Amino acid sequence: MTAPGPRPGGHIAFVELLPPGAGPTPHANGISGLRAARRLGCGTTVVTAHRDRLAPLATGLVDTWIDCDTSAPDAVADALAARRPDALISWVDPFAGIAQQAAGRLGLDTANPDWPDGGWNDKAAVRARLDEHGPANAGWAVIGPGQPVPDLPVPPPAVVKPVDGFSSLDTVRVATLGELRRAVAAHRRRDGYGDGVTPAGRLICEQELRGPLVSAEGMAVDGRLEIWGHTDRTLGPPPHYVETSVAFSAEPLHPDLDDYAAAVCKALGYRTGPFHFEAVLTDAGPVLVEINTRLVGAGIHRAVDLATGTSCAEQVLRGYLGRPALPARDHGAACLTHLTAAAAGRVATVDGIARARRVPGVHDVVCRVAPGDPVTVTGSNTDRLCYVLATGGTREESRRAAREAARHIDIGIDHRAR
Repeated sequence: MTAPGPRPGGHIAFVELLPPGAGPTPHANGISGLRAARRLGCGTTVVTAHRDRLAPLATGLVDTWIDCDTSAPDAVADALAARRPDALISWVDPFAGIAQQAAGRLGLDTANPDWPDGGWNDKAAVRARLDEHGPANAGWAVIGPGQPVPDLPVPPPAVVKPVDGFSSLDTVRVATLGELRRAVAAHRRRDGYGDGVTPAGRLICEQELRGPLVSAEGMAVDGRLEIWGHTDRTLGPPPHYVETSVAFSAEPLHPDLDDYAAAVCKALGYRTGPFHFEAVLTDAGPVLVEINTRLVGAGIHRAVDLATGTSCAEQVLRGYLGRPALPARDHGAACLTHLTAAAAGRVATVDGIARARRVPGVHDVVCRVAPGDPVTVTGSNTDRLCYVLATGGTREESRRAAREAARHIDIGIDHRAR
């Protein structure tokens, strides 16, 4: 395929556009990135092992497709060596780390010279760096592949999760040695995350933090943090951590959260790029749960856009290209409320979507299942079937609107059909 001529706005390359195993959706943050690149006049390249699945979502948004083994940073770097994009990024776990390493091999990411293997997607590497540099940290230990589990490595209750995990897959609260062993065994039975992505096999067991789970969304530019705002959360029942709603606003959630986020980014040497920074607001202050060095996804980027009046995807690309950020405007808050299945089965009916969309404040309803689709229950965020996106003057108002709309939606599941 002949590459198109250069565009005046520069050239952005993306590694994959959808999470492993995810169904096609035009609302993915990677698709938002392509739209933002077009608004900026940039040429676009997508490096992927799944062009057939992605191409229908990106009609008119991609100049060049490159078929490539996206599980290997060397393969991605070799595929792009002759094209020299201005930025190489991925907003998809686990490909964000692949893109970061490939960008380093191509000399594109001189602002972040200290990536570990796998990038900062490695949750254990992040914990280790915090221990070295001093920001508040949870107690933690790593359980390696095939390693025996003779005892609880941190005082219970604890949280065990893969070091390379995402969407809370195989993330579970444990209070006893038996629960820990069962959680470890369950992860070791997992062959992959989808799309040929293989787990590293290492798990991190860390102190359970007590307090509200919140996040900061933003962008680091040459060591300076631009924080667009913060999200609060509601969670499903333990022992899992399924997010049932998320509400974003510029309104602060804790006076020390932004400074703590800056301290963590400084400890990691993360100077330029987007972040989705999760922390628990403990009695002693914010303590990191995890940092994702990518633009927030799962629909939350859409809530950011509604509440700030700008495109967060475009803000990130502007930061990479050295262009000034767009001025944010306070548009209140936006909330995503999710519907999940109580048990596995097969979707029989989907009703009430049109009624939900008519509720005041509702911006969109996104349903990822249709009659006949199988439904699994994993105890992770992949169990979510549908979300309502609504706005309001405050987080509370936006959440009320989203919940009111969600009450109109009925997803009937035949639990006898598997």
